[in-house]
Amino acid sequence: MSETSEERQAHESRQYTAGSTTELAGLERKQRSEFRRALNRFLRYRAGLFGLAFVVVLTILAVIPMVFSPHDPTEIFSGMRGASPSSEHWLGNDHVGRDVLSRTIWGAQTALLVGVVATTMTAVIGVAIGAIAGYFGGWTDSILSRLIDTVMAVPLLAILLVLAAVLGPSLRNVILIIGALVWTQFARVVRADMMSLRERDYVMAARAIGAQAPRLIVRHMLPNILGPVIVMFTLGVGSIIILEAALSFLGLGVQPPTPSWGRSLSDARPHILRFPHMAIVPGVMITLTVLAFNLIGDGLRDALDPRQRE
Repeated sequence: MSETSEERQAHESRQYTAGSTTELAGLERKQRSEFRRALNRFLRYRAGLFGLAFVVVLTILAVIPMVFSPHDPTEIFSGMRGASPSSEHWLGNDHVGRDVLSRTIWGAQTALLVGVVATTMTAVIGVAIGAIAGYFGGWTDSILSRLIDTVMAVPLLAILLVLAAVLGPSLRNVILIIGALVWTQFARVVRADMMSLRERDYVMAARAIGAQAPRLIVRHMLPNILGPVIVMFTLGVGSIIILEAALSFLGLGVQPPTPSWGRSLSDARPHILRFPHMAIVPGVMITLTVLAFNLIGDGLRDALDPRQRE
């Protein structure tokens, strides 16, 4: 007995569903395999593992500094002005008698807070502007590209100092000012990648079947450029920590008594010959933190590079 039209349609539907399920499963296995290969490449980069371990420890100190800090960071110990390291104060005391180790631990909270939050702001702004410019092109790209060029032409530190002086020095203002200005690198890279992706077959096919631009950009195109964005984010955290330290050093960042590595360097400047440990400790912490994020970024860049082979 021959099949009816309904039976043939049901049979073809089952075959199509089975084929789609198999294809999706194969794609998921491929993605997991690529993730494992990228993870293996990163794990072989020992410098990146050192950077990751340092950042993990620093993050723990920043999240729960009260557990590891031996003293209150604002407590002044009388008669201990500029004291050298001792069994009670492992890294000594600063110019007014505060414990240097405690202020260094609490300063990690300020550094990571500014670094991560401000970098997140820059990434969101830069990715949004770059994606819009790269996808739509034409006059939209021309206007946004001129905006990017204008922001990049402004001396960064100079405009940061001006805005910090106008808006007032505070932790919130430092995050907002840095986040609103340091986004151009994200925008340029994302714009270039989006211009390349919009000509791909799968993008043209999705556009042909009626996919709207927001869904096409967010669901289909941005996931393909996450690798460079993650690398830039990691490297950007270190750069922004330096900017925060510079602003605090100049008195336009975090204000006392809030602990900050940049502020500690500023306090140590007049006493650097008499109490050198005051400058050495925060200087070493800034250097190691920025180095750690740069090493992680280098490791991720190699791990996420599709041209790498096992």
